[in-house]
Amino acid sequence: MALAVQRSFDDLGTPLSQVTFVVLDVETTGGSPASASLTEVAAARYRGGEHIATYQTLVRPDERIPPFITALTGISDSMVADAPRIGEMLPSFLEFLGGGVVVGHNVRFDLSFLNHALESTGRDRLANATVDTLVLARRLVRDMVPNCKLGTLAASLRLPHQPSHRALTDVLATGDLLHALLERAGSYGIVGLEELLDLPKMVGHPQAAKLKLTNRLPHRPGVYWFCDAAGHVLYVGKATDLHSRVRSYFSGDTRNKVGRLLRQMDTVHFRVCPGPLTAAVLEGRLIRTWAPLFNAQGKVKRRDPGTPARDALPTVLPVPVAVAVGESGQATPARRRNPRRRRRWTVEDLATDPAELLAPFAEQVASLSRLQRYEDAARVRDEAEHVRHLLVRHRLVESLRRAGRTVLLVDGEGTVELDGGLLVETGSLFEDGGGLDPAFTISADCHDNERIIVAQWLRAHADKVRVLESAGPEGMALPSDRIPKLGELCAAVTAVAAGSAA
Repeated sequence: MALAVQRSFDDLGTPLSQVTFVVLDVETTGGSPASASLTEVAAARYRGGEHIATYQTLVRPDERIPPFITALTGISDSMVADAPRIGEMLPSFLEFLGGGVVVGHNVRFDLSFLNHALESTGRDRLANATVDTLVLARRLVRDMVPNCKLGTLAASLRLPHQPSHRALTDVLATGDLLHALLERAGSYGIVGLEELLDLPKMVGHPQAAKLKLTNRLPHRPGVYWFCDAAGHVLYVGKATDLHSRVRSYFSGDTRNKVGRLLRQMDTVHFRVCPGPLTAAVLEGRLIRTWAPLFNAQGKVKRRDPGTPARDALPTVLPVPVAVAVGESGQATPARRRNPRRRRRWTVEDLATDPAELLAPFAEQVASLSRLQRYEDAARVRDEAEHVRHLLVRHRLVESLRRAGRTVLLVDGEGTVELDGGLLVETGSLFEDGGGLDPAFTISADCHDNERIIVAQWLRAHADKVRVLESAGPEGMALPSDRIPKLGELCAAVTAVAAGSAA
């Protein structure tokens, strides 16, 4: 059975202390950018909790300011008579905004006017990340206040600044609110920008109460596993950032499988690893050892007692459709095969000449194409590409096996020692995170599975690896002969057929 290696994740987020937030607010002549204009724009830049810069300007609208707007904001036609037009103020505003994270209370309203102004002057819409303090307040403090209007929140939370329907005072009040909400978000373990952006979905998640289980997870690479109340392992995964990865299950992923997993989850355990290669190997070992219920990939059938282990590449593929040419000259299937019938490709199969192994596929694709049976030809082509992938992987595995004891220098992980492609364990290789004690030993029939994991990782991250030592006579060198592509073989078959016809 084939071992499918789980995808890796690059989950490291930006610490909130390093994020530049730009809180903004606008005043307008009405409620829709299609029929109203800006009259005032203000913004304040914050970083690490400190207010570091302010921006404010009146804007001369295209129409007169309605009396009720003047009564609400205090901005009159006379006040904006000498103010810049929107096209004149946008360059300075965009320079102030830069790449900061845009923050606003009901920020969609402010952005609708700003983006309309940008588009009307031939500029692109804002692409900055956004945080809406209205949405955050509804998730974090809704049960503490009568409503989530900015004035109500400022009064109830006793913020230093109170809003007044003028852009700058509203910006300062929103800045105060942002930092009050960030402090409350800390109770959910929010320490990074990506987590903050996902917070509205996480806090609203049906299993949000279990978020506290993730608070002790470090921002380090490693392996994590979920257990149910009885201690059964439900799922094993790896991450470059354990904290961020596990928390991501509470936001954005609406698959039924994830919902069922979180409902059954009672505890979260982890093991810190030096880096992603070690984590990938450990993940594979634990999946093979525990066969968790929710790990669809990497699960193996239990062999019957006494069944000998096979030291072969455990991969199966459909047998290609055989095609023959009848007396009429028309190609027909030589025999009917069950399309679900599978063939096991062994190490001996993959050790043969690649061209010889792939040639039957090329002949069948050429024959089926001549019959205009393009769907069948495409299926055979896909199977051939799969076999070619197995050949490449087999060569990588064999190069690891022949290399013997090898020391690699992996970026971000340090030195990693392999013996025949298998990870050599040391006493300090894994940092204990508590919980279940993983079984690090692997049986002989799992050796090639681990070599596949290592080979695939090394192939995908070749630019991050340098070989320091290798005991094998050829090091980790691959065979010099090239594996031909199916298209090249098909072209050769077609050329031979054309020559015979001539």
